[in-house]
Amino acid sequence: MFKFGTIGAYKQVRNNPRCKATIDLKNGMVVIPNEANKTAPTPATATLAKGDVYVVYNIIDQPEIRSTEDFVIPTGDHVRAFRLADLVGLPVEISDAVIKDSYSGLAKGDKLVPCDDATDATNKGMWKKDATTASDYKVNLEIIEKTPFGDKGLFCKVVVN
Repeated sequence: MFKFGTIGAYKQVRNNPRCKATIDLKNGMVVIPNEANKTAPTPATATLAKGDVYVVYNIIDQPEIRSTEDFVIPTGDHVRAFRLADLVGLPVEISDAVIKDSYSGLAKGDKLVPCDDATDATNKGMWKKDATTASDYKVNLEIIEKTPFGDKGLFCKVVVN
């Protein structure tokens, strides 16, 4: 799960609603929209993960969904992909459902960076803790505090290098 920490973020961030999911996605996962073929794949390589990334944040418009944690954007559906670099310095909330690492191992000040398909094939589009190379990524999330968002959530600040 994912949400903006401020209402003003909607006015500031660009989004791409024209591309379609190439795998089943959850809100908060990382994609790289491709306008040429109208797809929104997860970062295929470390180089793509270290570049300009977008986060999935679709509106839950299915009344049969009882819990927001159950919401999935299926392969082939349109994705609302928001450009994270536009949110520099702003807060976002993210749940552990889209984080590779154990929630208990995360703490204030830790940095989360996008997983890439080449080195994390089982965690496509998710976030991972990275203490050593976070500065190599254009965008990372710095954990400010743990929250009850999505049962196990993180309030983070968007950092752009």
